[in-house]
Amino acid sequence: MNHIVVPVDLSKNSKDALRYAARLASHSDADVMIVHRYSLLQKAVSYTSGAEVADKDPEKWIQKRLTKLKSKHPDLVIDYKIIRDDAIDSLKQISEVRNADLVVMGCQGMGEDAENYLGSTSGVFVKTTDIPVLLIPRGYKFNGIEKVVFAAKHTFVRFMGTLEPIVRINQIFKPHVQLLHLGEQSDPMPEQSFSILQVINDITRYGNDKFNESINDYLGQHRADLLCVIRRKKGFLNRLLGPSRTAASKFNVDIPILVLIGED
Repeated sequence: MNHIVVPVDLSKNSKDALRYAARLASHSDADVMIVHRYSLLQKAVSYTSGAEVADKDPEKWIQKRLTKLKSKHPDLVIDYKIIRDDAIDSLKQISEVRNADLVVMGCQGMGEDAENYLGSTSGVFVKTTDIPVLLIPRGYKFNGIEKVVFAAKHTFVRFMGTLEPIVRINQIFKPHVQLLHLGEQSDPMPEQSFSILQVINDITRYGNDKFNESINDYLGQHRADLLCVIRRKKGFLNRLLGPSRTAASKFNVDIPILVLIGED
């Protein structure tokens, strides 16, 4: 991880994601780019609806965060960009220009319903991006990464680059990585593929391939600091995530989730 992009909408969850990204970057010697999307229409809607963002100046909000982060992480290289364009398209473009290795963002944005796990921006982005995404739940604070649960049905990927973020986390934090192997049986590993078992310490087998049920059952019994999954075009995660917002009743975890980008 060399370049981390953090989209912010001035919400509390944005602050959670930014703090987490700064701690992660300080451990990995990565730089951080804060991105805020601003529009007059958005400000007008926020003002008329009474949303908390109405009286916030993006420049001042970001500068305040920068001052605090630099005081805690003086060696952190951090910059920001305020854009006036479509949120998703602009974020993708900036991530590509910055050669981002990772996008860290809050699960929910300003004014999102608490009954949703993913808000509209995070929901669309995580389903359409080609960059790994780390989703931070509301109020979550970084306390290191000692235990990772890697939930997967298939134990292989076609491209080694898919595993790069979790490989890097392994190198930096040396966590215990538990494979939560979902489903009755896996497809045979193709000839041209890479095993995810190279980053795994132990395996727990779950015959139930219902992701939300299985992961919450496991996390209810075992503490973890990070959940890792692979978003495949025809995988269970892609089916779970809706076209935009994702209801908490359908998909919900209370720890950060690292979404790796894979191919079927």
